[in-house]
Amino acid sequence: MSGRHGSEPPRPPATAEFGHVEVGGAPHAYPPDGPFAVTKLAVGPWSNNVYVLAAGGEALIIDGADEPERILDLVRGLRVVGIVETHNHPDHVQALPALVEALGVPVHAHPADPVPVPAEPLEDGQRLSVGGHEVEAIHTPGHTPGSTCFLAGRRLFSGDTLFPGGPGNTDGDAARFVRIMASLGTLFARMDDDVAISPGHGLDTTFGRERPHIGTWLSRGW
Repeated sequence: MSGRHGSEPPRPPATAEFGHVEVGGAPHAYPPDGPFAVTKLAVGPWSNNVYVLAAGGEALIIDGADEPERILDLVRGLRVVGIVETHNHPDHVQALPALVEALGVPVHAHPADPVPVPAEPLEDGQRLSVGGHEVEAIHTPGHTPGSTCFLAGRRLFSGDTLFPGGPGNTDGDAARFVRIMASLGTLFARMDDDVAISPGHGLDTTFGRERPHIGTWLSRGW
């Protein structure tokens, strides 16, 4: 990967364009882009982003994080085909038991990241169907061993692997940092600049906004 060294990368503004949501506030519905309708909701004390990806009357929930009743409101009238987990940190999985009980749908998670409900193993490159359109799982270890991103059309749901301003937390572990940067290397080599990044917390960004700052992330070591 290449990039320039320098000051901290600029953060996107807290506007609708970058998916600004607040805990307790209204969900954000993105403008239509391709076959998928995407809605974003902020939940819980850690302001986790939960996404509902819908197409053809079906829906996929990305991260059963918290406040299950609010997530269920988002999928009312849709046939939920599953829940996918970006990783298994507690703030991303607390709503899973209630969601599974209410919806009776499978949970998909990478086997390296066990979750608190029975789950179907999710492997790198696996594709799930929502309304006849594919969502691809991309294994991106580093933040956790089983961290997984999900590509739907021109949007990557990155969990805690990639945020505006750099990679997710690796707790000062040099080996984990090398691992997450290798995962990001794979993503940046594959994605065009206009592909949106919708992370597990906070604002969205794009690969084009973040690409010039990879060298900064490498030099600072986090």
